[in-house]
Amino acid sequence: EQVTLDPQMAGPYLILSQDHKMLRFSRIRNHGDSPKRFLSCPSILGSQGFTSGRHYWEVKVGKGGYCALGVALESVPSEDQLRSGKVWALRQKLCGRYTAVPTPPYPLAVREELQRIRVHLDYEAGRVTFYNAKDMTQILQFQATFTEKVFPYFWIRSVDNHIHLC
Repeated sequence: EQVTLDPQMAGPYLILSQDHKMLRFSRIRNHGDSPKRFLSCPSILGSQGFTSGRHYWEVKVGKGGYCALGVALESVPSEDQLRSGKVWALRQKLCGRYTAVPTPPYPLAVREELQRIRVHLDYEAGRVTFYNAKDMTQILQFQATFTEKVFPYFWIRSVDNHIHLC
């Protein structure tokens, strides 16, 4: 899929490239308020949402840590998305460890820093699966029931990192 980022949704501390495919975090507020914009969270949705079918996209992630990517329901709140129960994501902490959002009862066995991640969404099956795009090793899979539009979701909170949609 050709996923791009929705500039109307960008949190106030995010910097987007002109082609809407690269995302960075800034300590300086870059956007004014907008009815669609995430208020305080450094997150953004993809421009296109899905209500059926199978979709995938690949994301290059820098080495700075403290980011998350996955999917979110259209009704995700504008604040505190990662705890809302409306986001399914793979999150890298500053220490380099990977966790799931929402957190499963087990640690993720990722042994290397991921550089390129493939996200698969199967809307009808209610599955979101994450792969290491280097060798297509499955990292994590969520099972859910989708009853509304689902969007690609991205969150970043480190000035030393970036997210780039391939």
